[in-house]
Amino acid sequence: SAPLASPLGAAPSAFSGGGATIQADTANNALIIAAPEPVYNNLRAVIEKLDIRRAQVFIEGLIVEVTSDKAAEFGIQWQVLSGVGRGGLQGAGGTNFGARGAAPTTNIIDASVNLGNLAQGLNLGIINGSIRIPGLGLITNLGLLARALETESNANILSTPTLLTLDNEEAKIVVGQNVPFITGQYTTSASNSNGVSPFQTIERKDVGLTLRVKPQITEGGSVRLVLYQEVSRVDDKTNPAGIITNKRSLESSVIIDDNQIVVLGGLIQDSFTDGTDKVPFVGDVPVLGQLFRYDNRKRTKTNLLVFLKPTVVRGPPGAASLTQDRYDYLMGEQQRLRPEDRFFWNDPTYPQVPPLGTMPGTPAATPPAPPSAPPKS
Repeated sequence: SAPLASPLGAAPSAFSGGGATIQADTANNALIIAAPEPVYNNLRAVIEKLDIRRAQVFIEGLIVEVTSDKAAEFGIQWQVLSGVGRGGLQGAGGTNFGARGAAPTTNIIDASVNLGNLAQGLNLGIINGSIRIPGLGLITNLGLLARALETESNANILSTPTLLTLDNEEAKIVVGQNVPFITGQYTTSASNSNGVSPFQTIERKDVGLTLRVKPQITEGGSVRLVLYQEVSRVDDKTNPAGIITNKRSLESSVIIDDNQIVVLGGLIQDSFTDGTDKVPFVGDVPVLGQLFRYDNRKRTKTNLLVFLKPTVVRGPPGAASLTQDRYDYLMGEQQRLRPEDRFFWNDPTYPQVPPLGTMPGTPAATPPAPPSAPPKS
């Protein structure tokens, strides 16, 4: 067959050959056929076999992330400041161990200025104590700070994205934020600009949960999934170069039986960090060395697993049953979270999901018109 003439650069919308001409009407999803009757009957038989309702695939995802973080810190700091002696000389000494990864306000020097600067945990000590030495008349300021801290945090993040898409069509869901990232900037050094950047170029990227799936129903009823899954978040740490994001992604192609669950991938990470700040030689002395050292230990364990369950939906009954099931679940969750009515404190304006089929804007059924009276003769 040879295509008919079409505008330059446009895809051909009509074909002719064998005494037949076929033209596509994409607006009405129709074919205009001009052909002899035998050819037309053959074409119609082929079209009736191809023009069927496409199946859909409902995909339920389960992304589980369990994180356990335990940390322990213990250390002792010393500070000694002698009084002014001969020649205006003044002696000073001490240890200044700060918590790893913590703000510098955890040391004894800041604590001696303001007790509100003490770090979290148990803090015991002597700050700016005065001692008079008999016979010398010197005043010694002694500072001692012992700090002990143990933290334990657990996080359980559960995401359950769901998608409904046509067979062999890609679907995408994004739940998160659209964060701007600086890709370039121009800063002038003119005296009247004060180093202010006249302009910046940014690029926005999605940060959060992203799931892209393209299902394909095979001949035996199984479902082939081509998917990309990503979990990302903005890191709390600051960087002069810009924002830091932590990302975990998975890209795969799998074949799953209808209405079955499969685990696509996971990450099990166990890390241990051990750090020590100490005074050389003295900090290694058994028992006594604990007075001149600072220990920090941290253990982090992360479990991340991804599960998927495809369900093939064929025809209106399957779609209606699926919609009713999800709608009933939503109504049940809303009723469970509704606050209880109290005496003299009722909330009649609490929003409530109406039953399916009675939503505002749904056209009501029109009653049948009464039969008209027979005409009079």
